[in-house]
Amino acid sequence: MVVFLLVVFLAGCGRAPVEERVIRVWSHQGQEAENRAMRDIAEAFNTAYAGRGIRVELSFFPDFQYTEKLAIAAAARDLPDAFDLDGPLVARLVDAGLLAPLDGWFDRAELEDFLPTLLKQGTIGGRLYALGAFDSAVVLYYDRELLARAGVTPPADGEGWAWDEFMAACAALQAAGIEPLAMHMDESADEWFTYAFSPVVWSGGGRLIDDDAPRVRGVLADEANVRSLRAWQQVFEKKYAATDPVDPNPFGNGKVALDWSGHWMARPHQEAKGGRLGAMPLPRLGAEAAAPCGSWCWGVSARTRDPELAALWVRWVTDPEQGVAPIVRANGAVPGRRSAFAAFPEYSKQPYRQFRAQLETTARARPRTPFYATLSQRFAAALRDIARGADVEARLRQAEDEVQAVIDRRRPGEAGP
Repeated sequence: MVVFLLVVFLAGCGRAPVEERVIRVWSHQGQEAENRAMRDIAEAFNTAYAGRGIRVELSFFPDFQYTEKLAIAAAARDLPDAFDLDGPLVARLVDAGLLAPLDGWFDRAELEDFLPTLLKQGTIGGRLYALGAFDSAVVLYYDRELLARAGVTPPADGEGWAWDEFMAACAALQAAGIEPLAMHMDESADEWFTYAFSPVVWSGGGRLIDDDAPRVRGVLADEANVRSLRAWQQVFEKKYAATDPVDPNPFGNGKVALDWSGHWMARPHQEAKGGRLGAMPLPRLGAEAAAPCGSWCWGVSARTRDPELAALWVRWVTDPEQGVAPIVRANGAVPGRRSAFAAFPEYSKQPYRQFRAQLETTARARPRTPFYATLSQRFAAALRDIARGADVEARLRQAEDEVQAVIDRRRPGEAGP
């Protein structure tokens, strides 16, 4: 809740008392550089609004405990006035009645300045509930020298391979004695699998869930998804990528020629490869390319006593100069507002140019459903098994049944899982 304190400013000067208004803000605890940037953003806010007696009180909580901390606070009706949350969590909190709409606190021109992916991620049922200062991207990095050694020509700048072209390139690399691809199947987090490989399903014309129903039966294991994931399974059957890799960065270490990875690897890959580094969109199974997106975003508690004041903080922390620029310099993510790219000249070149291009065109938000956590966990488990040779249709049907059972157990009016 916004805390109201009466403090006396300019005591003895004959000036009236100023009511101090404190905004309680929670944030997940990221890397130290990111935490330091957040503290600086809060300090700048406090300086800017000191004359109006407005102050933000920022608290950090460890990443791995953060969602649980929010759930406990919600149950105790003690949510802070504003807080950040991971993008896929927005629908669940809206479903539980814990987030207030943000639409009224931003005008149309301001909203058009945000990346469309962030607007999509934060919009539930036609209302905007969350906005982020930054976004994320996944591309197919490549080593120009290793491709040339195998006689593989990368596509034109900004273009990607069709799936058959991608598989042909992997075959040529393997025939030349070069390990083709890193898919990072050693990731312990379920979210990597859903985040990184949903574009395989999307580009093949499929989807993971019918958000509106909500329903996965007849959706997750439909014909298009089975066909797409059988194609994906071939990558492992042909040993183009390892199912149990040991080296977490085989591309940077020069062991593989292609890397299915995210924006967070751009800097280390550039340092390792210099001019040999290239980047292209992920390979597509259908006519249209698809890419993942999404990151942490900011929302206002539906229970705050002063939504205008809480929204003032969200406006500040997503402002191109006050919020976006400092946090992106700290965490290396993709700026969340178009006007903020001017502060990052590297976005005129690859691989950064590719990040922005696909976030403005082909990237899709993960399913916006209260059941996302269950869906992601079961889908990730299915992908792990499929990579190791499980029957694709049977494994997807198992995941479908598991998720649908959770959906069906929910009684009308009951909060999501």
